[in-house]
Amino acid sequence: MYGFAIPVAFLAVLVLFFAVRIYVRGRALRVRWIRVVAQCINSGHGSSGSVYLRVRFASNDGEREASVGPFTFPPARVGESIFVVYDPRDLGNVETPDQMTSGRVALTFIVLSVAALALSTVTLYIWAV
Repeated sequence: MYGFAIPVAFLAVLVLFFAVRIYVRGRALRVRWIRVVAQCINSGHGSSGSVYLRVRFASNDGEREASVGPFTFPPARVGESIFVVYDPRDLGNVETPDQMTSGRVALTFIVLSVAALALSTVTLYIWAV
């Protein structure tokens, strides 16, 4: 009876949830970032063959460890130094400078999912009346 509106609304909410999380996390990093030199202490492979690096760096609160990646071609090997940026309010939010994004893609997904959700809501309302 409601056709495509319910699955589209569900998908829009799902995409909106993840896009907002990605945008907020990236924005916090872009606004408050601190750049430091980190030491690569370990590396591991993801399920798709990508590489993640475990790094150790000095923050304002002491020494921290974090994972960065995924990388197709890792920028450092174990024992080498690498630049990382981190959010001082969320020390788990760590990236390499080249992984920082502008947020435009996440913002585009937010706008599109809000539009799809609005269209689905209007469609459900019209069919319900």
